Amino acid sequence: MKKNLFSMLVISVLVLAFVGCANSTGENNAGGSTGESTGGSSYSAKYAVGDIILNDGSKVNYETAKNYTGSDLDGLKSKAIAVIFKVDGGKTLGVGLKHNRSGLRWCTNDANAYNKNIKTIQCPASGDAGNLTFTGDTDGSDNLEQIASFLTTAGLENDTTDASKYPAFYFAKNYKTTATNLGAAYENGWYLPTVAELFDIWKVKATVDAASSLCGGSQFGDSYYWSSSQYASIDSNAYDLNFDDGDWSYYNKLGSNNYVCAVRAFN
Repeated sequence: MKKNLFSMLVISVLVLAFVGCANSTGENNAGGSTGESTGGSSYSAKYAVGDIILNDGSKVNYETAKNYTGSDLDGLKSKAIAVIFKVDGGKTLGVGLKHNRSGLRWCTNDANAYNKNIKTIQCPASGDAGNLTFTGDTDGSDNLEQIASFLTTAGLENDTTDASKYPAFYFAKNYKTTATNLGAAYENGWYLPTVAELFDIWKVKATVDAASSLCGGSQFGDSYYWSSSQYASIDSNAYDLNFDDGDWSYYNKLGSNNYVCAVRAFN
């Protein structure tokens, strides 16, 4: 009986120790060198909208970060790379802190995708401003590759490797040249979001803008942003999103008044 009791006590201690380790959040201040490991299978479940992602893989919640001062705030600004805007099951998306606000074309007039209706990257929007729903291609992570596939299938030269012909796409794809503090782990994987993904950002714009501003980043405000989505009704047009009222519109791919942001997955 005593032996069984001793065994039960040992098992209880081990269980409590395991639970204590499993409940550790791993959240870290900006000045620390440790944080959550991106190798964990439940990593994405630990994110929340407004979390500020640092270049060492750790994160700081905005509600915590807004109280930072002095060296903590300086450390945050030097390490912050993105703000989480969507946590949906296994899909966690963040937007880069630095936007292109000088205006870029979706593509140039000599790009082979200019006057083409690329059906595989259509993302039709319906509903009223601020209450939109989307069908079709809602994930923009491979839209540049889908354009390349379309051109090849149509017997056209695949010119999507020419960054000068697809400026908005390459701002996102080459985001590491804009945000130079990304660190090796986050240099790649950035892309131009679909109109559906832009709308996801708009829905939490106040939080995203506040967190980005705290880190010295760009704000969406009431500007128009390019999406990577083809507009179905006009070959030479693509979707953009109005961040003033959360409504979609379409714009000639040659237009250079829209701003551009870069997003990536963090799961």
